[in-house]
Amino acid sequence: MSINNLIAQVAAELVASVNNDYRDNYDYNRYGALDLPQKRLTIKGMIVKKLNDRGFFNDYTNQTISRQIKDTAYPVADFFYLYDLLADDYSRELMVKIIAYRILGHTKVKLPLSTPEYWNNQKLIEANQSKEDVISIGFMNFQLPLTNLEFLGIPIRMYYSASGINIDFIIKQYELHRHTVNVQAEPGDVVIDGGGCFGDTALYFANLVGGKGKVKSFEFIPKNIEVFNKNVTLNPALKSVIELVSHPLWEESDKEVFYQDNGPASRVSLDPFDGYTGKTTTLSIDDYVQSAKLEKVDFIKMDIEGAETNALLGAVETIKKFRPKLAIALYHSTKDFESIPKLINELNIGYKFYLSHATIFGEETMLFATTAK
Repeated sequence: MSINNLIAQVAAELVASVNNDYRDNYDYNRYGALDLPQKRLTIKGMIVKKLNDRGFFNDYTNQTISRQIKDTAYPVADFFYLYDLLADDYSRELMVKIIAYRILGHTKVKLPLSTPEYWNNQKLIEANQSKEDVISIGFMNFQLPLTNLEFLGIPIRMYYSASGINIDFIIKQYELHRHTVNVQAEPGDVVIDGGGCFGDTALYFANLVGGKGKVKSFEFIPKNIEVFNKNVTLNPALKSVIELVSHPLWEESDKEVFYQDNGPASRVSLDPFDGYTGKTTTLSIDDYVQSAKLEKVDFIKMDIEGAETNALLGAVETIKKFRPKLAIALYHSTKDFESIPKLINELNIGYKFYLSHATIFGEETMLFATTAK
């Protein structure tokens, strides 16, 4: 497969999408009210403007748009390595959709989950959330109402957003079910939960692995840990399964990290900066597995704000030894669409790769890797 083939498919998707006007394809729960007109030109907007300036909207042919894509700053080539590596047609078709969405935005391209069912599930969750018992975290419009997930048949109580519950427990961001391929945490598994945040994923995994499993959840931002501990305490049947490891994952241990605690909007740096409120040290998965004397690791999930490549470098020996199922976030940078699968693939373990996407917007693109036949 050549890069020109991928570019041609993206061009065809852009041609088919450029005249769309999807006013309903916007998640107000995630981003708040849409403020129009937008005065600030985003990076995406600059790319589209560049395409427009070069005649993008004047000649709707695949050949012309393919040429325009090659001439613009949008790095389609970053997606090619994974595109050529993916194990099924659905993953490749999804990648084309994701690229088109990243170029044209929500008014032009609908991702697969943008259906009435998505919104019906949001409303169902909201109807079952407390109106009085709510944690406000001071980040965008995020509110965390207390929610009992029994209405979904899940024995978990937690403070979390409707969008987050939809993504974790209905869409199931950290599971992949594709034809005969199933990648998920299973009873008795030991799970590395990279990016524990409010404890939602720790509880999700703990419910799957059960009393004979273990969830090692990594989170180091104090405000996130405060909510994490509240949520875990609300679920005594799962609490013994979960261990909070309060260090950021990295390729090496004991490296100093500085942060400004602002919950999900926290700033993190390897160098001190004005306004930082705390510091901690890194921990690699390989070092943790050794110090904790883990006899197996069955599943590794990472969604750690762009640090996935570095954290994977610190997990190479663990991955080689145990060949765990992997669910790794790719959406933080276009470069990750190449660097992450390349790092894993070049370990020569025999992983097969699949792509999923758990929202109607640009976040939550996941790479799944499994050695299962």
